[in-house]
Amino acid sequence: MKRFFSPLALSVFLITSAAAMTSCQQQNASLPEEQQISSGETENPAETKTAAVEEAGNNAIAKETTVDATAKECEAIYAKNCKECHTLAPPATSAPSIVALAGQYRARYSKKEGAVADMVSYMKAPSIGKSILGPKTFERFGIMPAMTLPDEELEKVAGWLWDQYDPNFEGDGDCQ
Repeated sequence: MKRFFSPLALSVFLITSAAAMTSCQQQNASLPEEQQISSGETENPAETKTAAVEEAGNNAIAKETTVDATAKECEAIYAKNCKECHTLAPPATSAPSIVALAGQYRARYSKKEGAVADMVSYMKAPSIGKSILGPKTFERFGIMPAMTLPDEELEKVAGWLWDQYDPNFEGDGDCQ
């Protein structure tokens, strides 16, 4: 199933919206007449607020650029090391799909950090005991080989996997 918004795009939208709302609230608040610059001139609230809006917009763009670059880097790690076995969405070929795995980790963990740590541990030394999937998965696919990537790359791809969650995905993740 296709998503209209990726988690990354939604995050950027929410950050930008929050910055815009804050700026609007600041513009609606009136300044007391006593506020004057020490030289005797009155401060122009419109100029000050415009600068704040521009700065918030620039910060949002910088964050978006950084987030986009990180997401592309993580997706490249997936494409190079995981995609051969793990398709992004069903049908699964030689391993469960990424969207199915993301759903399983989201069901088990409430926070990304714990899920990422568990995924990294599993990828470094896969075993049935460390898996979040049921026995049908191992009957169908077996156990994946250990990943020899540096921990930093494993953490990045695990975080990217977490972000691939699709709340509309229907499947138990076991063999999807």
